[in-house]
Amino acid sequence: MRRRFGFLVLFLVVLSGTAASPASAGRSAAAASAARRAEAERALRSGRYEAALKLAGELARGTPPDAPGTILAARAALGLGRYEEARRRLEAAVDAWPDNLPLRDCLMRLYESTGQRGALTPLIDRSYDDWKNGRVDKTHAVDLMAVATAVRLDNNWKDANDVLRDAVRADPKATEANVDWGFVFLEKHSVANAETSFRDVLKLEPDHPDAHVGLARVLLEQSYDVAAADAELGAALAVNPHHAGALALRAEIALDGEDFAGTAALVAALRKVNPRDPGAARLAAASALLRDDRAGYEQERDGRLAVNATDGDFFAFVAEALDHHRRYDDARGIADEGVRVDPTSARCLLSLGTTLLRLGDEEEGLSALRKAWKRDPYDVRTFNLLNLFDKVIPSQYTSVKTEHLRFRVPIAARVAVQSVVAPFLEETYARYVARYGFTPRGPIVLELYADAAHYGVRTVGLPAIGVAGVCFGRVITSQAPTNHVFNWALVLSHELAHVFAIELSRSRVPRWFTEGLAELETMRARPEWSRHDEVAVWGGLKTGRLPTLINLSTAFTRAQDADDATAAYAHAAAALDFLERRFGFAKIRAALVQYGRGARGADVLETLSGMKADELEAAFRADFFGQTVRYDQQYLPTQTLRRSLPEAQRLVAASPRSAIAHVQLGLAALNHGDEKTAAGALGKASALAGGSAGVIAGSAAGVDEAAAILFLTAELALARRDADRAMAALEALLALPDGRGDGYDVRVRLALSEIHRKNQPRAEAHLRKAIAFDPTRVEAHALLTELLGDMGRPEDKLTEQEATLRLESQSIKVAKQALLANARAGRAGRVIALAATAIFIDPADPEIHAALARALASTGQTAAAARSFEQALLFSPAPTDAADIHRALAGLYTRLGDGTRAAAHNAAVR
Repeated sequence: MRRRFGFLVLFLVVLSGTAASPASAGRSAAAASAARRAEAERALRSGRYEAALKLAGELARGTPPDAPGTILAARAALGLGRYEEARRRLEAAVDAWPDNLPLRDCLMRLYESTGQRGALTPLIDRSYDDWKNGRVDKTHAVDLMAVATAVRLDNNWKDANDVLRDAVRADPKATEANVDWGFVFLEKHSVANAETSFRDVLKLEPDHPDAHVGLARVLLEQSYDVAAADAELGAALAVNPHHAGALALRAEIALDGEDFAGTAALVAALRKVNPRDPGAARLAAASALLRDDRAGYEQERDGRLAVNATDGDFFAFVAEALDHHRRYDDARGIADEGVRVDPTSARCLLSLGTTLLRLGDEEEGLSALRKAWKRDPYDVRTFNLLNLFDKVIPSQYTSVKTEHLRFRVPIAARVAVQSVVAPFLEETYARYVARYGFTPRGPIVLELYADAAHYGVRTVGLPAIGVAGVCFGRVITSQAPTNHVFNWALVLSHELAHVFAIELSRSRVPRWFTEGLAELETMRARPEWSRHDEVAVWGGLKTGRLPTLINLSTAFTRAQDADDATAAYAHAAAALDFLERRFGFAKIRAALVQYGRGARGADVLETLSGMKADELEAAFRADFFGQTVRYDQQYLPTQTLRRSLPEAQRLVAASPRSAIAHVQLGLAALNHGDEKTAAGALGKASALAGGSAGVIAGSAAGVDEAAAILFLTAELALARRDADRAMAALEALLALPDGRGDGYDVRVRLALSEIHRKNQPRAEAHLRKAIAFDPTRVEAHALLTELLGDMGRPEDKLTEQEATLRLESQSIKVAKQALLANARAGRAGRVIALAATAIFIDPADPEIHAALARALASTGQTAAAARSFEQALLFSPAPTDAADIHRALAGLYTRLGDGTRAAAHNAAVR
């Protein structure tokens, strides 16, 4: 699951108001002072804080002190962590210029960052008084920003938002007001509005570092797009290599990926400039606890509280980091500590409340959330969670209990969960108990929601979430099985496996290990639940894009698109499959226990395997490549040439004379729907290779270049629905020497071209060739199913439908069609085999249960048939074939010697 990247690095904003000081000061400024001020501003913006402090300090001298110079000097001192010096400067200047709002703004931000709430109160009160009595120039953006700061620090978020809107409207070019506004939106989770603010700033100032950092946060909030966020952070650091916000956010990303060394390096970089940087303290504290270094945490905590004795955000950030790493009990302790330190911190209360909810303690969790709401009635996550628990759940959901499990389910799904879902998951639970040799603390709670937005809010506080299920240790959340959106049995079995890995490891199992283990459990349970994404792992390993096993968790946090995420899960699954086959499950279980004792990284894998980490990595890769040798014999450009768009752009910049690099850029652009860039890249690649795309195979270009250019030509032609041009390029690929242009990717595209050309027989031939190249990839089977249906060959279509289901059992439409077609044809064995898949997608379809019952009855499985007929009636008390079902049940119960039930069903027929 993803978390909000929370802490705002204070004093990011370079106040444009420093150049817009009061008119009297502006008139008295000499040209030399103006030039020096501009130089100081440039130094501050670029992170040369010592130089900025020296220049601004000279400006600030005098009695009274120069207001703009004082602001610059204070902000430079703050960048260096010299809070006392900044305070002295600002307090003296505010005493001299009590009506100067930008000065007051800077001092209020300083007091906020150092926890001096008593000193804040009179400044806030004076700001309200200035507003009430008309002393604020509402055409002056920097004055409005100061008022917004005052009301924000008074928890008056609505007025802060309104005043910042007025500031931006007063001066659309006042970028700093829009940056402030964007960060206010972010803090309240209004991500779309935040994005608008930051992008508007970048239109005016493309190199504005704070706006780039803000946009990076937006990208992580929206879709956890690490690659795009990192590009924004790179843009900020190009302007200011010491930018605290950029460095801290990069460190957060590293911490998310369990890259503790990377986190430490970035913390060191922050502290080299500012030894008391608040972001560095939070990151170092979270990292220490995640490494079970309690003393290190306490040292960081005490150091931070020495600067700000009531820093609730410190504890909230650490708790959120622990929560993100599945350390829920530890997160509760830290959030509770934060509430004791700062009972007024709405963020700390929210963190405590959500953590308690994830631990299943709803009474205490909701109590904390209500306190958070009282303190901050503008936080959308708090509102959403309280609305869900206070209004939605009581009216729309009910509870189901079994021996070891507790369910929260939609009222309409209660019967399906009681009769189908719960018994299956109890069996799965019992299997895991036997396999892992222990019983987890219970009960295990599964919250299954009818509305995807309800599921999102329960899980992350916001209505949108990009994963099918989430395990919080003893609480699992997902959509209801009756939603028919995925294979509920697969998803919930996967999440239930996490319960065992998390508890055995005392919540210290790395993400890659627990995800791979959950994949292993489902693929062992049912063959059709195996991941069939080996080609993504093969391509990533071949091209060096995938990390080693030790660093595999970073693949989850740094996935740049859905393909990368798929490869991460497949890589983890392949790794755990290898470890179990090679060393046995007992060693895997022992590794979980070792993680729980505080071991990590190479130590655990070396103990598990008895091999050095590099030897184990080599053994895994040799084993994997041995199982995927079929890919070595094909041309697979979707894997060997695939790059993310930012990566492809970097490759072209680094090697502008590389035809392959331009092809990679063209393919990446096409993935984003950018045909113009793809066409330009194709032209450059062809020119570099010495020929036009149409004749490149006969040019002086190497075979690899020729193949790449031809493939991009075909992809672009297919995007433009130019089947003839695509065919020409693909057939030229087939004509390359030694079959070096043939393979699954090429055959599927040849089939698509022939489908566009209405040549069904040739399309079928290409699809069957693609399947021969790789029978485990679902795309060719799905295309062939549709094609055979169009060709009027229902039996062949049915065969391919079943093949598709064996590879990807997620579509209720496909599953039900295949099952009922086999039922009509009287193939009882195939109906029984397919029924489980269909029920695992829709547990409450009476037709499916009735078809299964008839198939079971015809094969002599009387008791099972009776149960399935009963379920058919349970889910639809009045099906169209009710009489037939009752007659069949009467006969079955007669055979079972249950005359009472037989009579009841005979009576129902009459």
